[in-house]
Amino acid sequence: MAVDPIAITANLEPTISLGDEKAHFRNVDDEVKRGDLAIRRQFARNVMLLFAATNIFVMVGLGWLSVHETTAIAAKLMLPADHIVDAKVVMALLGATTVQLGTVVYTVARAIFPVTGGTG
Repeated sequence: MAVDPIAITANLEPTISLGDEKAHFRNVDDEVKRGDLAIRRQFARNVMLLFAATNIFVMVGLGWLSVHETTAIAAKLMLPADHIVDAKVVMALLGATTVQLGTVVYTVARAIFPVTGGTG
């Protein structure tokens, strides 16, 4: 009496699914990398928030100083030639902001994508 091999294999169920396989091969290194990625994301978020907050603080301070100067000039307490906020100050702040942005982007990129080995 011959046994039909197709009938036997048709009744077998898969012993491991793709989800089970992923859980089966998960190791400590994978878990550390996942935690490390979360830390890097948080670091990038915090650095960008710090960058935004400091620039907002500088711009608000500059605006306050400009309003204060304009009020003092209008009240004849100060000569227009004595004002502090001029084109040089604005250009210096724009230049500093550009350098800060480049530094922040570089720092965040190095934190998220670290260079392993070599001289990065």
